[in-house]
Amino acid sequence: MIDKSKRYVKPILALEDVGTLKGKRLKFDSVAEMLVVRSREIPDFPYALYYDEVVTFAQVNERANRVANYLKAKGVGKGDIVSTMVLNSPEIFYSMFGAQKLGAIAGATNYMLKGPEIAYVLDDSKPKVAFVGSEYMKDFANGWQMARHKPIVVEVVTGIDHGTNIAEGNLKDILAGYPADECFVSQTPNDPFLLLYSSGTAGLPKGILLANKAELSVCTDLAVLGAYRPGDVAMVILPMFHTNPLCCYTYPFLYQGLTLCIRKSFSTADFWPSIMKYGVTSVMAVPAMYAYVYNTADPKTIDYGRLKLRRANSGAAPMPLEIVRGFKEKFNIEVTDGYGLTEGCGVTSSCFNIPDNRNSIGMALPSQEVEIMDDDNKILPYGEKGEICIKGDSIMIGYLNKPKATAEAIRDGWLHTGDVGYMDEMGYLYISGRKKEMINRGGENIYPREIEIPLERHPKIAEVAVVGIADPALGERVKACIVLKEPGTMTSDAVKEYLKDKIAKYKIPESVEFMANFPRNPTGKVLKEELKKALN
Repeated sequence: MIDKSKRYVKPILALEDVGTLKGKRLKFDSVAEMLVVRSREIPDFPYALYYDEVVTFAQVNERANRVANYLKAKGVGKGDIVSTMVLNSPEIFYSMFGAQKLGAIAGATNYMLKGPEIAYVLDDSKPKVAFVGSEYMKDFANGWQMARHKPIVVEVVTGIDHGTNIAEGNLKDILAGYPADECFVSQTPNDPFLLLYSSGTAGLPKGILLANKAELSVCTDLAVLGAYRPGDVAMVILPMFHTNPLCCYTYPFLYQGLTLCIRKSFSTADFWPSIMKYGVTSVMAVPAMYAYVYNTADPKTIDYGRLKLRRANSGAAPMPLEIVRGFKEKFNIEVTDGYGLTEGCGVTSSCFNIPDNRNSIGMALPSQEVEIMDDDNKILPYGEKGEICIKGDSIMIGYLNKPKATAEAIRDGWLHTGDVGYMDEMGYLYISGRKKEMINRGGENIYPREIEIPLERHPKIAEVAVVGIADPALGERVKACIVLKEPGTMTSDAVKEYLKDKIAKYKIPESVEFMANFPRNPTGKVLKEELKKALN
């Protein structure tokens, strides 16, 4: 009988023995307290590298204090929301940390949103102040005019002409004109500190409220796993309104006193040059990004004498095994998969310290429990498919203004993720797909990943997305949407023939659609509902 209490990634160090934490305080009640303490312990150490700019821990704290003093003057206090809609840059730290120092909740807003979507978020979250980048001000102004709730607007000037006048000031003037007196307000681990919105792939986006203790548990988990070493530099290329660059890099690197290399956005041309120039040791991307790099970058342009990259982490969507193998063969870099969701503070399982990840999404982090449950919330035996459920400090407080949705998601302390998977007897997790993506073909339940995984291994296929298409006789039929590496090199019949000895006959797609690309959200997830609409 397996001891279920041991089914997690094994820590390799006690917290006090972690190299990055030597001489540093280990325990905190809040994320804001962590910034104050680290800025005193390592004031001159670089926290952010942003092109030619170097920002130290002390400078981040000082600028956050100036923002906090401004916010305090505007009546912002504990529990209020302050939103940020800014392209990746250190300015995000100043506004978010500034709010969090006061015990306010930092809200990260998706900068891809348009007027009506922005109005929805403003009315749902009711921020007192919103920091908005110049390049998004026109769309934000449209949403601001539509919204019933109209926050004070601060422009983060980026030199983009937008022709609006809703901002009462700009961040540059705040940093120049307000005092840097320490503004930290004492908080508890249970206090909320961050508000992130779901991607809205099904229905309207939901505001996900996270507590200090959720992020602090992630920080300590990643530390005891020995994922990072003194002097490590992580490259941030995912949008900083997303859980991963915030919860998995921004705060854990603050905790361990390490450096972030911030890029405005992902670029295949910038990927390897930046990694070499800034001494990047860790990067997080989504499978589509790794696929672009794999298919376009020439390994001959990499100076391996300058290359320090040890960890290439993947998340947000299942990582095709062929890209993992291809990246290793082409660049000699191992891409490690993991699993997490915003409601669970970004990371739940990891392949850290697992020499053979068996094409799984890893094992649960030390502070978290993971089980596979059926529709009656009963734990299923090893190997049986069901819903992935999570328990621990890392799970969200709840959905903002949505008690019913919160009660549906968190039952008896377990967060029901909506993701379907199974667990083997060693505690390795495997994902099959989204519960709502399940295809019911004549009473047979089919999970898209069961079909996508073997297709991703075909040498002629670049990407695949499997969806269910409504059918009057069977309820749904299986359709495979495929992007080929070279158009015209496969037929529908060839796809079906290839699958014959790999999956059950009833799972083989009845139809195949060859496409140039897939609709995606900003983090690279394929929008399957949009895909299905495009097929009609």
